Amino acid sequence: MVIINLKLLSGYGLQQSTLQELKRESSVKRVDFEEGYINIYLDGLKKEVLRSYSVTLEEEEAVRNLRPAVVKVYDYYQTSDEAVADYSSPCAERDDVNDLLLE
Repeated sequence: MVIINLKLLSGYGLQQSTLQELKRESSVKRVDFEEGYINIYLDGLKKEVLRSYSVTLEEEEAVRNLRPAVVKVYDYYQTSDEAVADYSSPCAERDDVNDLLLE
C-alpha cells in the first residue's frame, strides 16, 4: 500500500468536490482529510508508470510570504521508501510585487 500525504498550503482549504473525484479513481482505495492534510491511499505504484492525481485548493485567507507545502509519497509497510516534493500556488502573489504596490 502506498500513501500520498499532501499538506495544504497556509491559508488554503480543500474544495469539497476534490474528495469525491479522488474516490472515483480506480487506483484510490481511501481518502482521508484531516485538518491541513490529505492522505490518499493506493494499492501500490509501479516503477516507470506515471500516475497523476489532482486536488483543487481554494484560497481562504491571504498569506504573505507563502511557503511551499510538502507532498510525501511512501510505502505504508516500509516508510523508509519515500519521495518528498514541495509545491506552491501558481496564483500566489510574490511579496516583491506586494511591496511595489504598497510604496
